[in-house]
Amino acid sequence: MINKRASLGLHVITHIARTPSHRTITADALASLTDVSLSYIEGILKDAREQGLIRATRGPGGGYQLSVPLNELSVWDVVLCFNPANEVLKNSHSSNESSCTYLIAQQACQLEKEFLQAYPFAELVPKNSESPASKPTKSLAMNFKPLPQRVRPVAPNSIFDLSNFLNLQAA
Repeated sequence: MINKRASLGLHVITHIARTPSHRTITADALASLTDVSLSYIEGILKDAREQGLIRATRGPGGGYQLSVPLNELSVWDVVLCFNPANEVLKNSHSSNESSCTYLIAQQACQLEKEFLQAYPFAELVPKNSESPASKPTKSLAMNFKPLPQRVRPVAPNSIFDLSNFLNLQAA
């Protein structure tokens, strides 16, 4: 079954997929869009990066982009990235009721898997909608803050100039 982590992973990958191919979205922006802590989002992004769903760009203007074409992804591919092992309990009890429950749970997981494999991920991404927090990757000069004014230090040049420096400071 889809757990909370896989559900949040679907939301995160949907936000990443909404950004145009020439833009990136930061982990901080994803955290604010999903109302989840930054460290938890970074864990989800790490799993997605290890599975090859997204790629990361470092540095100013960096962020995350989808690395797999949107039309090649199914919802199951994304869910499997965040929920690799089904959370069905192992058949540890030998009673008849527990074995029947185990078989029903296995069949439900199989039906869910087949349905999600047939459901394209592109249908979850709204068309012509851009994520509000995406950043352009090319024109980085507009995203920089202005540099502070340089202040020249006032100090003596050598030990022999120390008395002149102290006299200037006293005056």
